[in-house]
Amino acid sequence: MQSIHKIVKVQNNQVIINLPTGFAAHEVEVILKPTTRKSTAIRELEKEIDTGIRSPVSSKSHREIFDNLKEKYETL
Repeated sequence: MQSIHKIVKVQNNQVIINLPTGFAAHEVEVILKPTTRKSTAIRELEKEIDTGIRSPVSSKSHREIFDNLKEKYETL
C-alpha cells in the first residue's frame, strides 16, 4: 500500500493535494488534523529526504547519505 504524509497550507478553506506520478489508487482516505509547528530545520530535513527519495541513483552508499544527514541535523 502506498501512502503519503504531507503538510499543506489551507487556502480559502481548501486544501489541494497533488499526487505523485504513478500513485496507483482510485480512492483515498483523507484524515485532516491541524499540524504542530515544526522547526525550520525539521522541515528542511524532510525536504532533503523527499528530494533524495525522488532523485536518481547516487554513487554514495545509504550509509554515507544518512551519515551526512545525521551530521547536519544531529543537534535538533
